[in-house]
Amino acid sequence: MSSVLIYGAACLDYIAQVNHFPQLDEKLRTNSLTICGGGNAANTATCLSRLDIKIKLLAKIGNDLNGEKILRDFQEEKNIDTTLILIQSLTTSPLTYIIVDKETNTRTCLYSASNEQILLNDINSNCLNEINFIHFDSRSTEAAVYLANLAKEKSILCSLDLERDRPYLNELIPLMDYIITTENYSQNVCKDSSYIQTAKRFLLHTCQFVIITCGKNGSMLIEKLNKNSLSQMKNSNPNESIVTQEICQLDGEDFLLWKCTAWPIELHDIIDTTGSGDAFIGGIIYGLLRRKDLWSKDQLLRFASYIAMCKLKGIGARSSLPYISEIDMNLFH
Repeated sequence: MSSVLIYGAACLDYIAQVNHFPQLDEKLRTNSLTICGGGNAANTATCLSRLDIKIKLLAKIGNDLNGEKILRDFQEEKNIDTTLILIQSLTTSPLTYIIVDKETNTRTCLYSASNEQILLNDINSNCLNEINFIHFDSRSTEAAVYLANLAKEKSILCSLDLERDRPYLNELIPLMDYIITTENYSQNVCKDSSYIQTAKRFLLHTCQFVIITCGKNGSMLIEKLNKNSLSQMKNSNPNESIVTQEICQLDGEDFLLWKCTAWPIELHDIIDTTGSGDAFIGGIIYGLLRRKDLWSKDQLLRFASYIAMCKLKGIGARSSLPYISEIDMNLFH
């Protein structure tokens, strides 16, 4: 398998599980309080590490107790190289306070960011040695643009987790080969009337496809239609994710829309949704790296959906991420 560079946020999550979300001015007892690693990039890195992918993580943390905990968690994962993690003195490591509502199976995040981002002078071109793929989580975007340009010079594939509007994204997006975003970004940032319209704006450059995640309603992959796009569906089991194809047209252009249902899970098995999107992205990247046994788009989406489902069964973003040895890969063939 390839070596992957993951660029972005690593933080510590403080997760309080409650029976219901508190009302204004209400005092509420927690069912549990869990302290564990978090951050979009860090969660995706951990997911890929457990899928036996060699990872280098480029993130910035503080020289504090929380930073020590963040770093220690990575060092316990056998496939994560931490030599690129930047430890900044006199800086507080980023924290996220998360309220997990058992009543609605939702989570609310309060992010306390570090004052320090990854800066241009933190980037060394040597960090791309032996790297075949880079994933960005859309933080520290000015330096991300610089790194992505270096990657393009070396023909390294790049993906982007497009979660919210940030500076320099208009320069970063055209450098991406794959974009994964959310229905919230499509509706509230792009303010598009359709998901095809959102995908069309990102498919103007080198981007091969756009994935839009829709929570419990699954996900969709959108690409420009060509003679190689259509393929035979490989799945028909109602106990798994189901993928369908649909040809759509916008402004005279044809697009192929792949819709994937969420992998089925019993409601009582859902413990915490924190990090499920990061796990999904890890599944997508894993599928893209399968050079010897290339997967079709439906295999790609179903595998990512399965990984996201596994994550739902544990508290925090990482506790229930599966190891490759635990997965029945026959489900995806």
